[in-house]
Amino acid sequence: MQKKWSFALTCLVTYATYLFTMAELPAFLNHLLGNWPEMLGYRFATRLKDPVLLYFCLGHLAIFGAIIPLYLAKKFDLKPHRKVPSAILWPSIVALVGSFLFYAHFQGFLTNMLHPDPDLPYMTEAFFYIFPFSLGLCVYSCFLIPRAVMLIMDGNKFSPILEAAAAIGSILISWQMYIHIGHILPEKIFWTGMVIAAAGALSRSFYLSFIACFATLYGASMVNPVFYEIPWEPILPGFLAAFVAFCLYLHSRDTRSFPHISTTNS
Repeated sequence: MQKKWSFALTCLVTYATYLFTMAELPAFLNHLLGNWPEMLGYRFATRLKDPVLLYFCLGHLAIFGAIIPLYLAKKFDLKPHRKVPSAILWPSIVALVGSFLFYAHFQGFLTNMLHPDPDLPYMTEAFFYIFPFSLGLCVYSCFLIPRAVMLIMDGNKFSPILEAAAAIGSILISWQMYIHIGHILPEKIFWTGMVIAAAGALSRSFYLSFIACFATLYGASMVNPVFYEIPWEPILPGFLAAFVAFCLYLHSRDTRSFPHISTTNS
């Protein structure tokens, strides 16, 4: 029981830190570190262009949005998938797919993505940013926080309802914070985000919810081409750090057992 509460408290503190770094970390690091790009040379400073964006992507999205929460999931041995009744699992999957298709239809971003002459450089830059962005949202709202509720409630009959409520509440808090600080994706896709968070929590599948969230946000960036206005160089380190952390977590969850190969001669 003590381990459950320890995990829940650690999860809440980590999530609060994630929200704090979203709003305060970039400006703090910019004030603390000063004009270090210029000290390394004019050409480097010109290529970097926006140190604040670097701090946001590397510090907030990668470290506090991916590395720390995924390490927490590994430390407490959380499974990315947990078995749920078919009566809950399949409606959750339908809700995840349906929310993406609903948003895609009304936003019209499938037309942009399937254009005969797609803008591949822009789509690549959007991928660099949306991957860690959606990863941070899902690892907290669809994984850590609902799983903490499940452990505290011992998986009783009321647990799925509370898990979904916790997922919806946390995703709304995160969205409000992003919009409050003038995030570069200011779309108010609250209903879609709420459905994804609730369905992801009910399915107890981190991967399914992450795929749905990433697909929706990536499509939204195709409708509103905000990444034409920002440089891609400061985004890349954060993407690489988050991607490596995600791959390491996937590797740590691989439970396959390989046959032992003897090296002795027969």
